[in-house]
Amino acid sequence: MQRCYTEKGENIMQDIDMKILNLLKKGTTLKELMEKTVMYPSEIAVKLNNLENKGYEIHRLFNENGVKFQLLEQLKPVSYQDNLWIKFGTKMTFLVIADTHFGNADENLELVEQVYQYAIKNDIKYIFHLGDLIEGVSLANSNNDRVIRTNIHDQIDFITKYYPKSDTVNTLYILGNHDYRALKNECIDIAKVITKRRPDMHFLGYQNSKIRLGNRVILLQHPFTIEREEKYDKAINETYDDTRFDLVFRGHTHHNNIYFNSFGSIVVNVPACYTTTIRPYTSAYEATIKDSDTISNVELTNLVLSNFSSSPIPLSVNRYSLKKKL
Repeated sequence: MQRCYTEKGENIMQDIDMKILNLLKKGTTLKELMEKTVMYPSEIAVKLNNLENKGYEIHRLFNENGVKFQLLEQLKPVSYQDNLWIKFGTKMTFLVIADTHFGNADENLELVEQVYQYAIKNDIKYIFHLGDLIEGVSLANSNNDRVIRTNIHDQIDFITKYYPKSDTVNTLYILGNHDYRALKNECIDIAKVITKRRPDMHFLGYQNSKIRLGNRVILLQHPFTIEREEKYDKAINETYDDTRFDLVFRGHTHHNNIYFNSFGSIVVNVPACYTTTIRPYTSAYEATIKDSDTISNVELTNLVLSNFSSSPIPLSVNRYSLKKKL
């Protein structure tokens, strides 16, 4: 059943909105909407616009009989920015975080705030988020006491209102399997809502996004299933068979490790950005790429995040030299 929302956060919606949603599910015309709701076209236009602003995907289907309005319930995640190119001179530094799961009882906004304050202090312009911004809502977790916001609109509202923001820091993000629950179960594309409300947050796609940084090509990845690392690596090769990535930043696993895969990429598993009683700290990554005519030097610093510290603590540094691509 469609979950709906009011300003009070209750799991209800006006009867007229529910009636419109039910008509949209099966497909409807403007004439039918007017007859069933006893509303003028201008009033219906406002209602449809309000639903779209909440993230519902309403498509206009054109045929010989006119226009049908349809709520798409089987949407597939798509990649919006799969060839982003961020140009820089000889050096660029950025931060990477993953799996904030806002809406889960373990969410930790303070840790994300630490990352943003670190970026501001060190004049870092970009933070990449590897997906699962929110916990999402599903039949499996709707009654789970680990989910503190069981209404998807409440989770989206939390992100757009309280996720850190700065005039100098840009958030570039992909969406993961938990974010996809909103699209799969509720027909809501959270990226549309975030884009409307947060101009500092830039959506790159679901599951993957290919980015060129200077002379280097990196991949942001958030697999949708639980598999062995080798299968995730193989999936990259199958999706991007013409591309060898220098760096792969992977969310979803909640692990914290770096390794070389069989395709020659440096893979960085970035842990979830929240803490638990049995894991009182986590981490983010600071990455610096220095380009020259013949080589790129990559420096990956593991930044420890904890409620016991007011700012990230550099723990370890890994350095790599990559030859210039021909």
